[in-house]
Amino acid sequence: MNLIQTAEQSLETIRSLPKPERKKLFELIEVEKSKDIETNEELERKNKKFRQALRWIDEHKEEFDGQFVLLEGGKLIAHGTNPKELYAAARAIRNFNSFCQTSQG
Repeated sequence: MNLIQTAEQSLETIRSLPKPERKKLFELIEVEKSKDIETNEELERKNKKFRQALRWIDEHKEEFDGQFVLLEGGKLIAHGTNPKELYAAARAIRNFNSFCQTSQG
């Protein structure tokens, strides 16, 4: 018995289900679609914060040249020359977006 079905075979199987079973399937599909939407919204939120952080770095790179910065989106949380201290601060906050070192130009 071949367990792999083509999409058309799967659709035919779905069409042959009793109405209550198709309803359960469609409800499951809606639940799974809503999870995808939430995932996409979360990804867009993270991307927005990342873009804000990149903009902040571009605008402040000379001011913080050679330092490590801890950002939450476009907001400076902490900065300094000791990465271990900043990493500890980031872990304490647990909700940070960016942790990087500005260029040493």
